[in-house]
Amino acid sequence: MRVIIFASIFTLSLFANIFAGPGVKKSMEIKGDFAETKQCIRCHLDIYEEYRSSPHFNSTIYRDEVHRKVFEKYVKATGAKEYKCAKCHTPELKDKTIANFDKNRELIDEAVACAYCHRIEKIEHHPKANKNIILPKKGVYYGTREPQTRSDYHKIINTNPIHKNGDTCMGCHSHKQNAHGFVVCRTESNNTMKQNCVTCHMPQVPGSLSDRVNTPTHAYHGFAGLQSDPKKLAKYIHIELVSKNPLTIAIKNDAPHALLLHPLRVLRLKVAVQDKNDTKTFEKSFVRLIGKDGNPTPPWVATEVVKDTMIKKGERRVVKFDIDAGDAVIDVELGVFRVNPKMAKKLGVKSGYVVLKRERF
Repeated sequence: MRVIIFASIFTLSLFANIFAGPGVKKSMEIKGDFAETKQCIRCHLDIYEEYRSSPHFNSTIYRDEVHRKVFEKYVKATGAKEYKCAKCHTPELKDKTIANFDKNRELIDEAVACAYCHRIEKIEHHPKANKNIILPKKGVYYGTREPQTRSDYHKIINTNPIHKNGDTCMGCHSHKQNAHGFVVCRTESNNTMKQNCVTCHMPQVPGSLSDRVNTPTHAYHGFAGLQSDPKKLAKYIHIELVSKNPLTIAIKNDAPHALLLHPLRVLRLKVAVQDKNDTKTFEKSFVRLIGKDGNPTPPWVATEVVKDTMIKKGERRVVKFDIDAGDAVIDVELGVFRVNPKMAKKLGVKSGYVVLKRERF
């Protein structure tokens, strides 16, 4: 019996060392400029699984087909030799030479990595695009948990306000100016502690932030959006039946920025009117087209906004259809084409339609 007990204790001690002892601490050693994302899995498995579905994980030229196709067209049109998009799409990549992609595949695959975002110390504001300033201390990360959590494997700083008010996102998501001085896309950066990038796109969800620190919730690391759990954003959109004759629908945007921001997107309102005889459908699209001389162009050529019908922040957009809906049932759907169908055809990619919200009246 003593032999069995000793063997059991030895086995438990062995596993304890594997998961919490010197072996783990050695595995947390940082070989390059940043810890590898796979090192975070050991303690943050739930968060990692969310992250794998996120646009941050899928931002690379190898995982994002749309990004790759657009970049290939850019290279062909301009003769570019460097992958300048890496600044935000794969920010750990220093050697941006396109010819060296294969050699740098491991770094590119890190995408927008855990260690990178959690080491953003501050944001430098510039006209062309903002810049992330990285904390020059390996193994030290910014967090938001109160009271401050502790880790055996890295230090945590919870006093940096930009990781709580969403300004940490503004290094990449604020604005992008092309070579002509035209701002291709911009996010209204009116972050407050009450509502900001983090509160909307990283809301608290059930589950502990770590298997070593028990917390009831953690920040959602799927980054709610078109690619990951868009339903989390539905509460910022309100659909109202204003009138049945003529049929009038109102859409209220309670998000702190326009619906939507990216010039490739198309917002679509679809209304189905069902009575006992038949069903009639009506559609209305909203776009933000950029281009030159009144015509749509690729972003690197654009010098102006050709057309902008997107629903602005705080706006209540009223849409009328020439029909008396009478006693019919009205089904309303608001959805998004991730890529404008016309552009998707030119790029040879799928449009990627996503439903944001549905209502029945």
